[in-house]
Amino acid sequence: MTAIATRLRVEFGLTQLAIGGGSAPALLDHLFTGSALKMRDFDLVLVAGREVDETLTRRIGHSLDSAEIRFLPRYVYPRRRSRDDGQMWVAGWGLLWDVRGVEVDLSMFHNDEALALNGLMNVDRIMVPLPSNMTLNEIAAAMLTAGSPEAAIAAGLIHDPDGGYACWTHRAPAIVAWNAIHAAPVECAIRIVRACVNKLHLTHLHPELADPLRMSILQGHERGDRFVRVRTLVKLFHDDRAGVELELMHELGTFVNWLPDIGEVIDRLGHGGLTSLFAQADREGRKDASHHAAFAQAGEQGGDELSALRLEALLLEIPASRRERVLEEVAIAEPTFASLVRNQLPRVERRHARPAPVRRVSGPRRVARA
Repeated sequence: MTAIATRLRVEFGLTQLAIGGGSAPALLDHLFTGSALKMRDFDLVLVAGREVDETLTRRIGHSLDSAEIRFLPRYVYPRRRSRDDGQMWVAGWGLLWDVRGVEVDLSMFHNDEALALNGLMNVDRIMVPLPSNMTLNEIAAAMLTAGSPEAAIAAGLIHDPDGGYACWTHRAPAIVAWNAIHAAPVECAIRIVRACVNKLHLTHLHPELADPLRMSILQGHERGDRFVRVRTLVKLFHDDRAGVELELMHELGTFVNWLPDIGEVIDRLGHGGLTSLFAQADREGRKDASHHAAFAQAGEQGGDELSALRLEALLLEIPASRRERVLEEVAIAEPTFASLVRNQLPRVERRHARPAPVRRVSGPRRVARA
């Protein structure tokens, strides 16, 4: 974190850096409620104060590339956000670094007006500013000294323009970016479902969230950025409660026109079926040394072995003639990952088809007593 902030300031003159996304409320929970600080992604937000383009973004990414901070150039892409006219607009650019297995996601916006378009729900707009004269440990200490989130907000240590943290603690998020919902309903649905299930531990969506999402998907399922949509779905497969998330997405109509084969599997397995399927895949995957070796040498990819095990289990529930349609969609954003899954699928299928060994019981059988 310090290395990134220092390089942005010294080499590029960029100082308006903050922790945002899901990382900001996770940090606040850690400080004020004592919950464990566990995250696969670390979200950073930057206001550049000037036009951000792909060239600048790649320069920043390469400037920190090292054994400790590995730049992932394939994930440099524009941050498209919806304006009042309903059109998608490039509000900035983003990049990813891999820092010892944690994805550091830096989203850079042109200016404050562009940043104001970011964040679907009020809980997504919480930010922890990172001034250049304070380390993260010093900021955390100042928050604890303030004594409460409300006091820290009043002291300017937390930026929370829409009252998001209060809604976060009460597990009642509210949509604030209605333009974004209408412009890219499927991507928005995935992001909202992931936040509600994986971070707020909700098992269903309140009608205030579900109804407008369902209607927007019905009216404009084809809108949005296909790359972002697929990448977000692949990341979802890694989540602890991926089965619940996929079921909620199906209830919203996400898969009706996009990936209907997945929707059919969810209908057939019934409530909780995916969770059981994924749990079994996780258990079997721990014993599969060949599968582990294949993904250990995969190199750069968004999906990891856990994501693959669950996707493979789902694909085996789809007729063989239709599996390629799902893999082709995954390859739009994750070609390496899709290729690995495609190559592993036949041997995973053989492993599943192998009959369980017969247990031999030695000695006389005991008769159960009534």
